[in-house]
Amino acid sequence: MDIGRTIKELRQKRGITQEEFSEALRVSVQTISRWENGVNAPDLSMLPQLAVYFGVTTDYLLGLERNDTMAKLIKTTETFELASKQEAEEMVLKFKGEKFPALKDYKIIPDGDRVMLEVTKEFNSELDNMKFN
Repeated sequence: MDIGRTIKELRQKRGITQEEFSEALRVSVQTISRWENGVNAPDLSMLPQLAVYFGVTTDYLLGLERNDTMAKLIKTTETFELASKQEAEEMVLKFKGEKFPALKDYKIIPDGDRVMLEVTKEFNSELDNMKFN
C-alpha cells in the first residue's frame, strides 16, 4: 500500500499544485509533500475527505481496489406527487439550495388534482470546488 503515490497521481491527474491541494484540505504544503514522499501517511480521519475530494473510495486510496471497475452513481431521477404547483416550486427551491447532489433538471407536471414533480440530480458535481472543514 502506497497511499502517498496514489494521492500524488490523483492530484497530478487533476492538474492541481500541492499548494492548491493543501488549501482545499486546510493542511500545510509540507504535510502534502510528506504524504506524497512516503514520509508520513494521512491521518485516518482524513481518508473520507480525500476520497470525496478525488471522487474515489477509501479502499482505492488504500490500494485495496481498482477504481476503474467500480460502479458509480452519477445521476438519479425522482418523481414526487404533491398537492399543488406552489408546493412543487418550493421543493425545487430547496433542491436548488443543496450542493450535493446537484439539481440538474426538473419538470412540474399537472395531473388532475395533484402535481407531479420530476427532478434529476447529479452526483460528483462541483465536488472539486468544495472546501472541507
